[in-house]
Amino acid sequence: MIKLIASDMDGTLIFDQKISKENLEAIHAAQKKGIKFAIATGRAYEDVKPYLDEYGLTCECVVLNGGEYRDSAGTIVEGIYIDKSLVNEIISILSEGNLAAEIYTNDGYYTTNTEEEILDSMVKRSKIFRPHITDPNEIYRNALNHPHFVKMKYITNIDEFLKSNVEIGKFISFADSADELNGPREKLNKLRGIVVSSSFTTNIEINDRYATKGRILAKAAARMGINKDEVAILGDGFNDYSMFVEFPNSFAMENAIPEIKEVAKYITASNVEHGVAKAIYRMLER
Repeated sequence: MIKLIASDMDGTLIFDQKISKENLEAIHAAQKKGIKFAIATGRAYEDVKPYLDEYGLTCECVVLNGGEYRDSAGTIVEGIYIDKSLVNEIISILSEGNLAAEIYTNDGYYTTNTEEEILDSMVKRSKIFRPHITDPNEIYRNALNHPHFVKMKYITNIDEFLKSNVEIGKFISFADSADELNGPREKLNKLRGIVVSSSFTTNIEINDRYATKGRILAKAAARMGINKDEVAILGDGFNDYSMFVEFPNSFAMENAIPEIKEVAKYITASNVEHGVAKAIYRMLER
């Protein structure tokens, strides 16, 4: 019997930055039957909280690709942060690849890049998250008004920043093409102490080596007294892979990358076709 359902957000639970009525109703149906629901995302908790509030969702969250586990009140239960001795080298590799770096921390968003460079990165981000928007002016407006750009903090002295109490959960960068990421990814993969993943083919995400969705979710399930075969996983991208190999009951979205479909136990409909809802109802029918 499934006791915990964990779903990725982008490409899985949401489409066009919205949770469908169908998905929301299915989640509530599962919760009414006593099944716990958790979100497992690469996003920061500050990006997830508005969804929880807007849609009336009460759930625990894996955020920052497993960098943090938050309870239903948003309190950090566990944090797995990047070793600060690696930060300068990570920034150097990204810079050599002409990639602007957003740094997700327990104190908001930081960067060593310029405002112009971050705005350009936000344009690339906007193209990924809202591919149906093709008007350059609208893309630019979305980038300019993105909460990360509005709230971004610019580091002027990296040494002072690294000496502070700020903990670094994740680096994230965006590119115009997957090929642009090959060089930086190869160099980053040689660094000990980090893991490199992505939510999309044109972005790159960097965490502590022990910060994966699968690892931190397994620890959370154990704390709840839930066995691995009582957990169901839904996802679509590279940063979901650790969950798919950690738990036997897994649903890949129809729009998932081939690597996820290969290891998934089941395939559900795409995020456009409310695949999360269809998978949940399939679980409830058992």
